[in-house]
Amino acid sequence: MCRKKHSITSQPVKAIPELIVKSRKINSPAIIYSRKVLNDNLNIFLSSLKTVNNKVHLLYAVKACTNSEVIREMATKVTGFSVSSDEEYNLVQRYNKVISATGFGYRRYPQNDRNCIFYFNSLSQLKCYLNNKDNYIAAKIGIRIRSPKTLFSKSVTSSRFGFTLKQIKLLKDLKKIYNFEVSSILIHQENKVFDDVNELKCFIAKILRKSEFQTVNSINLGGGWDNLFLKKQISKFINNLEIPKQYDIYIEPGSALVRTIGILKATVIDESIEDNIRTITLNTSQFNNSSWYVPKIVAYKKEGLKKLDTYVYGNTCYEKDYFGKYTSTLISLNSDVIMYPVGAYYFTTHRELHGLSFPKEYCI
Repeated sequence: MCRKKHSITSQPVKAIPELIVKSRKINSPAIIYSRKVLNDNLNIFLSSLKTVNNKVHLLYAVKACTNSEVIREMATKVTGFSVSSDEEYNLVQRYNKVISATGFGYRRYPQNDRNCIFYFNSLSQLKCYLNNKDNYIAAKIGIRIRSPKTLFSKSVTSSRFGFTLKQIKLLKDLKKIYNFEVSSILIHQENKVFDDVNELKCFIAKILRKSEFQTVNSINLGGGWDNLFLKKQISKFINNLEIPKQYDIYIEPGSALVRTIGILKATVIDESIEDNIRTITLNTSQFNNSSWYVPKIVAYKKEGLKKLDTYVYGNTCYEKDYFGKYTSTLISLNSDVIMYPVGAYYFTTHRELHGLSFPKEYCI
């Protein structure tokens, strides 16, 4: 299935051709994750942390991929997990690992779990927790701090998550009423790039000087490590932040670890040719599979009679259920196609238009 002349996009990571061969015995549609690629990514990431001046703890962001086999494989090497809801917390609680929790999707706070630190997103959320007599008021809590506009995303005005600098000042009044101290702060910066290191460095230094955070002993830098991971700049980025060594550092990669670990196997179930343009439909749906990412065809089996520009669609009745256009291909009716990469935010952003199920998942 993975003959070189059938390759359509740039070559995937080395272990993927082997995964494609193994997929021959698996019925489509299916998503197949590679344990080897996952462990390679983990080893590379962990190796890069060895030259960081601070002690760094690797927490896998569960929201990127919640497949139970992937999580089980992660648990063998990561310090712990990052979760954003009760449901994600329940997926990883059994592993007795460090858990970082934040977000508004909780019916209860896992603050009483000794392995878990909860980062409160707002003053209102913290007050609600402290005022609930059924809660055990833990002495140590985490605070999520709203990132500056320039460090969050270039496409939006600001983040809506975390304490603003004005809200941080109000922590003093709460401390007079309740017995707690802030032991950790979370500063999540999406899509980290090395050019931002000086601005983030100044922001962290400013936060650590505040009297409200003199009890802090760890700093959570959140996720967004894809770019630095690809450019092998993780340790350089963290070291250039110049965070004093007495602070432990937590990082929460998700996509960086799982984006490249899987393939999608599908089959062409319909074909039409008009004016030398081929239109095909697969037995799975891009619209349903993920609202964020579109994988590319990298290999296929069974050739048509003529190379044609080909438009690839999913199997719903939604006109925009579209995988993309491929130039001069031999893909045709009943062809098996392999799409790559699949892994990050695929299942976790899927939909079920027409009641169509998500492709069956395998981890091999």
